[in-house]
Amino acid sequence: MLPYLSHKAFMRSHYGEALFSIPVNLEFGCPNREKDGSGGCSFCPEHGARAAQIADAKSVEEQIEKALLFAKRRYKASSFALYIQAYTGTFASLVTQKEAYGKLLSLYPFRALHVGTRPDCLSESTLEYLRELNQKIDVVVELGVQTLHDASLAHMNRGHDAACSLDAIRRLHVKGLKVYAHLIIGLPNENLEMWKQSLKGLVDAGIDGIKFHNLHIIENTDLAREFSQSPFALLSEYEYAEALIELLRYVPSTIPILRLATDTPAHELIAPKWHMAKGQFGEYVAQTMRYRGIKQGDLVESKREESYEIPQKIDLKDGSSTLWSETYHDYYHPKAGAYIQAKELFIEKSDLKARLEKGDVNLLEIGFGMGYTTFKALELAQTLAKNRLHVNAIDQDRMLLKTASAIVPNTLHVKMLNALFTCKTYEDDFARIDFHTIEARYGVTLLSETFDVIFLDPFIESNNASLVTLEFSQNLRKLLKPNGVLVTSTALHVSQIGLTLAGFDVSVANDENSDIKGVVAKHSTASKSLHVKEPYSDPYGVWSDKMIESEHQKVFTCKGKS
Repeated sequence: MLPYLSHKAFMRSHYGEALFSIPVNLEFGCPNREKDGSGGCSFCPEHGARAAQIADAKSVEEQIEKALLFAKRRYKASSFALYIQAYTGTFASLVTQKEAYGKLLSLYPFRALHVGTRPDCLSESTLEYLRELNQKIDVVVELGVQTLHDASLAHMNRGHDAACSLDAIRRLHVKGLKVYAHLIIGLPNENLEMWKQSLKGLVDAGIDGIKFHNLHIIENTDLAREFSQSPFALLSEYEYAEALIELLRYVPSTIPILRLATDTPAHELIAPKWHMAKGQFGEYVAQTMRYRGIKQGDLVESKREESYEIPQKIDLKDGSSTLWSETYHDYYHPKAGAYIQAKELFIEKSDLKARLEKGDVNLLEIGFGMGYTTFKALELAQTLAKNRLHVNAIDQDRMLLKTASAIVPNTLHVKMLNALFTCKTYEDDFARIDFHTIEARYGVTLLSETFDVIFLDPFIESNNASLVTLEFSQNLRKLLKPNGVLVTSTALHVSQIGLTLAGFDVSVANDENSDIKGVVAKHSTASKSLHVKEPYSDPYGVWSDKMIESEHQKVFTCKGKS
């Protein structure tokens, strides 16, 4: 189940099934454009964002025919909503609107009508006509609000102010019409606080649905020309996901989310160039919210206590306890035990005791999991009672902290986990731990400090290939001090190749008497070139683990044949 209300789920509850949108371009134009097509909003292309599947259709009948065929073939769709999408669906005389809408609705038994329009193109006669239509078919007005900041509206040549948008929502509601608002995230000179303000204004106005758009720079637009002359920051996949997740928490859970991100044909898009597929991005947002234990609307609605089931637990040989991972279909720790792995692999192989005896130690742990390794490091710092240990811990799964706290046997360990779950920080006289709930590839790029010790626990390497790629190893090398050490719980040969090519001297640290495996890596002074070997690669830092593995197999297979 998604941690937000998707429009598909909303439609199923409302209609008994999901309706597939059939986009139509009526060529009504836009009040913000000249007759030759020039002008308009700075972000909008000349064709008014016409849907790709109907781009070459010569009539509205052909548009509907093509769109229906596309939806039936690709999505096995059976019920449909008509969507007047491109340009401004109400920028015509009332007579023209009635003729056009009547004709379209006669071509197929649509179950809903969505009309895309601007806040300043809703005359009283149009509103009354839409009200009448709403008695026969569900009518939803999709309103291009974009932002509620007047400076941004003026900058994008929008042609109306925020008050106009809010008044349009009010007038539509008076007529009993639903309003879905479109909101752009990432406009020049706007920030997260401003996006929250726009969102809050729309929620307070009573919107019935929302479409989020991350700002795209599309060719042959005024924004593209502005961007070429004076480039401004655009949001990467991870940056946009972080903003979107935060915003979703301010949207009441009864408001459906129609879209998470913008669609623009690749040949028209100038920037940002994402390398995360649309489906992968949606799953990343949903999975991240699950890992963090957050949901749509949880910052504006009273929280309900939810039942929390502890996964299957097993007691290990050294007295530690571990959990079964449904995601990876394995236990989190080796049979020899979590304490043994922490002590004999990570702590001993990093010379953490000697380092703490000499001075303060800055430690980065990636793959915090149930916290056993950091807990044993914390115990060591307290036992020595000489210098301070500062741990930056990275893990996507915040909820695992809560689960682990219910089964780990040591009270200090429980105290540490509870503090990290509640406020992301644990501190005592000899240690401080900061917990970062973030995707590791993105998280390491946000760190500005360097580390004496890095612990990397990729768990099952084949399912966490993103943590053993050449590029990730290169980023870790940048974060490691010249005399630092990296210890990882993988002895996978392909990960050793990646570390070696990244500039590490690598030594295997396998315990022949147990299932504890690992590698110790330190800065190398000599460059390495292993021409016959291929590491895992993730050139953009966003590929899924499955894609990394798949691409590696392709390269490996091709090289094997040559």
